[in-house]
Amino acid sequence: MDQINRAMGSIAPPKASSIAIWFIFLMIAGLMLASSCPAEAHHSRKSTDKTSGIPIPNLTHGQLHVLTRYQSAIMNLANSQVQPSLEVRTLQNFINLQLAYCFWGLVPGSISDEASPFNECSHAYLAASKALLVRLQQTHDTRAKADALADQINLAMLEDATALEICSNSFEPFNTAQIVMPAWGDTTFNPLGILLGFFIFGASAGGLIMARGGRRMAASAN
Repeated sequence: MDQINRAMGSIAPPKASSIAIWFIFLMIAGLMLASSCPAEAHHSRKSTDKTSGIPIPNLTHGQLHVLTRYQSAIMNLANSQVQPSLEVRTLQNFINLQLAYCFWGLVPGSISDEASPFNECSHAYLAASKALLVRLQQTHDTRAKADALADQINLAMLEDATALEICSNSFEPFNTAQIVMPAWGDTTFNPLGILLGFFIFGASAGGLIMARGGRRMAASAN
C-alpha cells in the first residue's frame, strides 16, 4: 500500500496556470455559443407557456427595490409554519429554485439594471415572495405577523419614489410551473455579466490553487 501511495504521489498534478488557461478558454467558448443564439430566444417566456401551477402577479421595477429588503423576512415567516399548505410549499420551492438560478441576488445589477441577464429571474422570485406573503395573510397562525409585515412593505412602497417605475420585465405574470432562467446570451453584451464571468474565474482559479496547496501540505505532513 505504501508503494502504491508513493507511486500515486509521484504523479504531478496539472499546474494551476494550465487549468486556469483551459477554464478561460471554456468560459469564452461558452459565452460565444450563448451569444450566437437568436435574441428572441433569451426572452421567449410567454404568459401562456405554462399555466398548470400557481399564477403569480408581476411587480413593477420600483417594487423590486422594496421587496428585496423584506424577502428574507417573508421566507422566515413561511418557514415558521408547522403545517404549511400545499400552495405555501409550492411557492417556497419556486422561490428557492429561482434564487439559486439568480445566484441568490448576489450579481451586481440584478435588481437595478433592467438589461441585466438576471433581472427577469429576480422579478420572478421577488414576485413569488409577494404572493407568498398574501398566502401567509390568509393563514391563521401567521396572519397577524404577515399583516404587520405587509403594512411595513406597503408603507415603504409609498415612501419610495421609484415604486411605480416599470420596465420590460414588469408585464408578464409568472407561474410556479415555469422556472425563469437567466438570459445567459445577454452576458456577453452586459458589463455586469462580464464582471460575473471574471468573478467566477477568479473564484475557480483561487479554489484550484488552494486545493493544490492543501495537497502539498498533506504530502509534506506524510
